Amino acid sequence: MSRVFRFIDKETGAPQISAFPDNPPATDIKGPLSDLSVRILHFTEIENFGFLGYVLAHEIGEEELGDQLLDTCINWEHFVASTDSLMIPGQPLKITDLEVQAKIDALDESSEAQVAVINKLSKDRAVAASNQSNQDAEG
Repeated sequence: MSRVFRFIDKETGAPQISAFPDNPPATDIKGPLSDLSVRILHFTEIENFGFLGYVLAHEIGEEELGDQLLDTCINWEHFVASTDSLMIPGQPLKITDLEVQAKIDALDESSEAQVAVINKLSKDRAVAASNQSNQDAEG
């Protein structure tokens, strides 16, 4: 089960994407996970994060930003998936190749920054729509 999800901000009513979890997944419905299972679930969370952000960006009219996020997340997940053989035992989200690990970390940070922008734009648009609705009602 993914720890990445879409929700509605209680203050603004704006759709939002949850923050990407900092800690690795630890369990699933069957209990503790092997290192490889942790890595696979992490890959799925990256995929969900990118797709949810992409959809929200398109919903708020930010197609280019959504497309950029999707590209970044696809690269991120491919780097993670293609480096399973370099995984450090006991630290399944880290690999022994420091140069490639730095690329993975940069893609992670870039994706999270892009989703933060999408979330802010979504809130800004919800607030603007609410203000416009209030002005129309006052009339």
